[in-house]
Amino acid sequence: MDATASERGAAPHDDTWARVDAFLRSRLRPELYDRWFAPLRIAGLEDGLLHVATPDKFHRDFMDDNYGAWFAEFLPNVAPPACRVAFVVDDRPPARAPPPPAPSRLVPAGPDPRDLRPSSRYTFETFVVGESNQFAFAAAKAVADRPGQSYNPLFLHGDSGLGKTHLLHAVANAILASRPGGRVAVVSSERYTNEFVEGLRKGTLDEFRRKYRECSALLLDDVQFLAGKERTAEEFFHTFNDLHEQHVQIVLSSDRSPRELKGLEDRLCSRFEWGMRVQINAPEFETRSAIVQHKAEQEGIALPDDVAQLLATHIRSNVRELHGALMRVAAFASLKAEPITVRLARDVLADVIPPPGYKPSIERIQELVAAHYNLTVARLTSASREQKIALPRQVAMYLCRELARETFQLIAEKFNKRDHTTVISAKDRIEELLATDPEVQAAVSTLTQKLAP
Repeated sequence: MDATASERGAAPHDDTWARVDAFLRSRLRPELYDRWFAPLRIAGLEDGLLHVATPDKFHRDFMDDNYGAWFAEFLPNVAPPACRVAFVVDDRPPARAPPPPAPSRLVPAGPDPRDLRPSSRYTFETFVVGESNQFAFAAAKAVADRPGQSYNPLFLHGDSGLGKTHLLHAVANAILASRPGGRVAVVSSERYTNEFVEGLRKGTLDEFRRKYRECSALLLDDVQFLAGKERTAEEFFHTFNDLHEQHVQIVLSSDRSPRELKGLEDRLCSRFEWGMRVQINAPEFETRSAIVQHKAEQEGIALPDDVAQLLATHIRSNVRELHGALMRVAAFASLKAEPITVRLARDVLADVIPPPGYKPSIERIQELVAAHYNLTVARLTSASREQKIALPRQVAMYLCRELARETFQLIAEKFNKRDHTTVISAKDRIEELLATDPEVQAAVSTLTQKLAP
């Protein structure tokens, strides 16, 4: 949901929220309540929809993903009849501090930038280092120790939920700690764009530029979202040049490398390569296990080792999903007043953890392989002999045999082939390519991970 609290015109309904808050306090462990539920407030009640405000976008998304269904279950019994919930962002501006007595590059004149300060949750001490992210961690530490000198810019890229935002905020926190009185600007590209558009509309671009060009470090998250926004990208190009010339540290994150960014000018993407570019990969099992245990300690959750291993085994894609799964299990255990066990975790996470003995179906394999190669299932199972279809089909047949353990004849029928020898040939061909072709190796590895129980 992209709504914000300020968009809701209804006055707060204190009585309604008092009942909801009392219910939450009575059902949740104090640590869980304090961490995620205490910051919530009511933003309005319109047509049976209760708008619950959260302090930031991360908090909103986390509540929506992990507690939305639970609110839907209990809310009608606590709030007015037929009441539903919508989590929104509380975007009320913070109270402004008195202006500083003497402006300088580290303490600039103009708007108070406190709303761009990093989150205290994200530090180097709370980042779990493993094989998949150790290079990115080391580069971020080097930048924090010598801002503007080691790697400028530092460009971190990788899939969503792998820790890029955490490292950006960790760098910002470390720079602030080493330079008391300094200022860093850590911001998402979405917010940067919105503020630029607002500056254009109000004629306050000078204030906008002071905000981002008079700082000791600029950290921009999800830079890929600048693609297609020509004027914003042009503005950032000049901001980048200004800061880089003055040796001000720049840290950027993206879900892809600079060379893969589409919709941005080459002159901007080339600057992203000036310093250090580091990829963050999905964490391996050992790192996932350490992460889930660390998150449990942070949240005050008593997590048995076998449950931690269960989560780490089945939730592989990113850290955010791993954290969300842990919080879902902890909330359910708290509500039921039960200890966390493997059985409870399997019940709560039945949508993401398959039962023991699970094997992917042929149909499931066909869907994932087709999506991986940007094909439809109909084309994948067609009679076409084009290489762009034949190879994915062979990969799918190989996985049907290796993972689903189905007979050659049944696989052939599912791919509209009369002769099962076609499947045998496909299996043999993929086994040959796995020994020589890195692209096939990567595709089979990725698909196997997605299909594994």
